[in-house]
Amino acid sequence: MAYPVTNNNVPLSNSVLVSTTVALQGAQQVATVVFSTAAGVLGTVTLSPMQPQYSNLVIGAGLQKVNLSLIAFTAAFGITQGSVAAAGNATDQSGNNPVNFSLAICTWSGS
Repeated sequence: MAYPVTNNNVPLSNSVLVSTTVALQGAQQVATVVFSTAAGVLGTVTLSPMQPQYSNLVIGAGLQKVNLSLIAFTAAFGITQGSVAAAGNATDQSGNNPVNFSLAICTWSGS
């Protein structure tokens, strides 16, 4: 597998897009997840085998929020596929109309 692995502009909900880059730092895979809208970046989350998940995390800018009930990382190893998955909800730019999401935002091969 060639690193870095990137998966850009995955629609999360409303106007929120998520981009993930998985790179090698030392001997371990590290995922950097950027949540954004047309107006700019809402926040960034970094996941690794040392910090594979966060729960009840809120990121945002202005009134717009992404409420992550869980964001989780699984490193690719051998024939096991790596993944980053997220669940929660995101509001619109006025902080209203939350839309739920639960999806794999990035997957990659272990070999």
